[in-house]
Amino acid sequence: MKILCSLLMLLSTYALFAQNNLGPRLTAMGNNGAAVTDVWSLQANPSGISRLKKTTVSLNYTKHFFGNEISTQGLVAVIPFKNDFIGTTFQRYGFSEYNESKVGFAYAKKFGEKLSIALNGNYHQLKISNYGSSNGFSIDFGLLYHFNNDFTFGAFVNNPSKEKFSSTTVFAAIPTSYNIGASYFASDKVLIATTISKTLDQSIDIKLGIDYKMFDLLSLRGGLSAKPFKQYVGFGLNYRKFLIDMATTYDTNLGYEPQMALGYAF
Repeated sequence: MKILCSLLMLLSTYALFAQNNLGPRLTAMGNNGAAVTDVWSLQANPSGISRLKKTTVSLNYTKHFFGNEISTQGLVAVIPFKNDFIGTTFQRYGFSEYNESKVGFAYAKKFGEKLSIALNGNYHQLKISNYGSSNGFSIDFGLLYHFNNDFTFGAFVNNPSKEKFSSTTVFAAIPTSYNIGASYFASDKVLIATTISKTLDQSIDIKLGIDYKMFDLLSLRGGLSAKPFKQYVGFGLNYRKFLIDMATTYDTNLGYEPQMALGYAF
């Protein structure tokens, strides 16, 4: 009950508590979702799915700081059709007395070898025990521009129309954020990425991350974010068609937040 009361207090400040879970790879790189190609780009910049060559599915589980009861479960899937890509997402955050869920459907298209754009529509639902439920809709836009094989620029906006949840007892906004970023392959093994994000009513956040592919099987990752200051670390295993990714977020006030994803590329 203490956890539920705390969440209701946070909701009263007009910000939806849970944020998009970007999956362990992007999370370990400092939550860098602006200009990195990944199946979990569906949760950030949906145009990031436009370099996937195979149908890919991934399932994620995250344990949160506040207690043993609170967790996030997520599922993403992408199907490529030459220069067109469709994807779907599901995310659920919370516990038995409080939960937020989101279902999304995305479409991305490549225009030649350089430009990709995408649109993602989301259905949101908020449920609170003894308070009822509320729902809402939002749209996300994204683009990627590949200057060459090494350098990529990305930009995306979540919920530009500032859609909200509303009920007679709880009022909460679906977060609106504006994001730009870039990624650079320093070598065939090292990817460096950065994102600058501005969420309404919050400070600008600058994120920096790195992905080091030691060999085909194993990748090591790390990252930082400024507002609030957090540290990220993780690794990925790629064995044949199976993808295993793990990450941990460290907050100086709240401690560690581990997550894991299992994926399969058909």
